[in-house]
Amino acid sequence: MQVEQAIDTHGAETVYQAAARYLEGDSNALAAVGLEVEELNEAWHIQSTAWQSMPLEDQAAVYLESYRSLAGC
Repeated sequence: MQVEQAIDTHGAETVYQAAARYLEGDSNALAAVGLEVEELNEAWHIQSTAWQSMPLEDQAAVYLESYRSLAGC
């Protein structure tokens, strides 16, 4: 499956989060959305593509969640 197909099928945020989990060590995360990678740079590309496809509101929510996590809120 291509990245764009996975985004259309599962949603950009779901693909973005799957790539994030893969980059954190969950080797099955991308397979759950129909994607396979051989190298980390492919997972990063998937995450970047999904991020660009996300609406600004969803991007803002991810930023806020990350900020709260880093700030210990």
